[in-house]
Amino acid sequence: MRLDLKALVVILIGISGCQNSPTLGAITQPSSAKQANTDTDHFCANDPSWTAPQTPFRVYGNTWHVGPRGLGVFLITGPTGHVLIDGGIPGGAPLIEANIRSLGINLHDIKWILVSQAHCDHVGGIAQLVRDTGAIVIASGADNPLLARGGNDDPQYADRFPFSPVHVTRTVTDGENLRLGDLLLTAHLTPGHTKGNTTWTWESCEDMRCLHMVDVGSLSAPDYKLIENPKYPDIVKDFEYSFKVVEALSCDIALAPHPGMVDFWARVAKRGQGDADALIDPTLCRAYAKDARESFNEKLTKQRGDTSVTQ
Repeated sequence: MRLDLKALVVILIGISGCQNSPTLGAITQPSSAKQANTDTDHFCANDPSWTAPQTPFRVYGNTWHVGPRGLGVFLITGPTGHVLIDGGIPGGAPLIEANIRSLGINLHDIKWILVSQAHCDHVGGIAQLVRDTGAIVIASGADNPLLARGGNDDPQYADRFPFSPVHVTRTVTDGENLRLGDLLLTAHLTPGHTKGNTTWTWESCEDMRCLHMVDVGSLSAPDYKLIENPKYPDIVKDFEYSFKVVEALSCDIALAPHPGMVDFWARVAKRGQGDADALIDPTLCRAYAKDARESFNEKLTKQRGDTSVTQ
């Protein structure tokens, strides 16, 4: 299976041109999810799907999609507490909270909020989610400083895409296992897209069938400076490491911070048409990593060529 990385980049380039988007004000949310926009909302809402309402639904077993249409925000439920992955854009928390409540889940039963990457479209709502749930935030140590700065002094975007600062209670290392009652999640550091970009894995079971779930950390470099970037000198090495990590993962159901990365909605549609296993594809993580590597190498070759011309 070959993913359309060019189409994906159109979505993921989001936070490179967000300030020109007129779309946020045009999105209509359910009344339970309405909230006045903060001053920084329009800087992040590049794609209207990032704020588009989406009915929450079961992905598989105890894994649920609870975010807007265009963002992968996932809830993993357990008898002693639940885990939320990511928090959407600034101002997006009410939609996520309304979706969670509609499942009959008490917000205060969410104990952990995990971070995939320190960009405004994935962590912009976390500060409010923490206030409303009492959950602790868990993220990689490498992303912790950028989260604490609220997105300022980003290695690629400087101060262009701020969000409310996020206080990280616990940092994780590569391969670290986290246990919350019966839930076991593993952090796989996949740096590059951010210095602490993290892929999260866990198992979900349904009718005695347990599958490996993977929330793949973004492997794109939309308009990144890859050569001679003093704020991220190891970026090329980090991306090359991350491609190998994602390729090697046991991956029955691939999820992602941006659904288009793994053809999520197309697979959901097929399931709705009667293909019960449409979401299951053990080759999908490898396919995504392969296509991401090819796209990355094209950018790297071009930037190296441009640099040699100017020297």
